[in-house]
Amino acid sequence: MKFKLKRIDWYIIKQFLGTYVFAIALIISISVVFDINEKIDKFLNPDVPLKAIIVDYYLNFIPYFANLFSPLFTFIAVIFFTSKLADRSEIIAMLASGMSFRRLMLPYAVSAKPSGGNVCERAIKAAR
Repeated sequence: MKFKLKRIDWYIIKQFLGTYVFAIALIISISVVFDINEKIDKFLNPDVPLKAIIVDYYLNFIPYFANLFSPLFTFIAVIFFTSKLADRSEIIAMLASGMSFRRLMLPYAVSAKPSGGNVCERAIKAAR
């Protein structure tokens, strides 16, 4: 099935990605602050260089937790920005203009696939 994304699709995708990136950045920054607070005694040890903490530890910590929280925050971002669309009556306008519900869900599927869909595919493959 071949489809072309329209302006309204790009609008929904941008709304989703903006909400998703903000939410994931917020939770990662909170996780880093709590981790620093938890390990501050080890980090203040003079034997541990600052470069090792930042490069070796946190450059692995951040992608790990971003991948771990990605499906959850995909769900949260979809709920949050869809409620904003509904609050501004944008969904009603889309459906009233003749757009089918299935067509309305297309940008959701396109934008959620890279962030959370890969985790589901890996889980299905692991279950086989």
